[in-house]
Amino acid sequence: MSNIVRLLAVLGRINPAIWDAIIPHGPVGPAARVALNPQPLPPKEAMLRASADVAHDIASAAVFTEAAGGEPGRLVSEVIDDWCGTKPRPFPWPHPFPFPWPPEPEPHPDWDIGASRVVGALALAQVASRMEDGPARDALAKGAEQLLDAGLEA
Repeated sequence: MSNIVRLLAVLGRINPAIWDAIIPHGPVGPAARVALNPQPLPPKEAMLRASADVAHDIASAAVFTEAAGGEPGRLVSEVIDDWCGTKPRPFPWPHPFPFPWPPEPEPHPDWDIGASRVVGALALAQVASRMEDGPARDALAKGAEQLLDAGLEA
């Protein structure tokens, strides 16, 4: 198990409320976000929220892939490589994904790609720390480490 996954598992055992600081729990989805905060999020916060949402989507896809008998490691690796910019991008948008929807033609000056990657890494590690041993957990932990390294270098 990677260091970040072990760290989050220990923090979660000390005080489970720590998860709310990483990824707030409660109502989810676009309608819930509007109900909780009728004002649009500033660009920086919108980017970080999109990063957490995408990381959770990646984790869900890895779990579904494993359940279907596929290779979650390959799926997570390809998506994280794209997020880190380590290989050609399969998406036409020219900047590191994830991005708030709708995408802007140029990155907003308040966007912090490094912070986006760190938030994604924390979200992936948080999910991995709650899973049983298996290919999806290993893939998410490895992806979290790679994303964290890229976020700290940015």
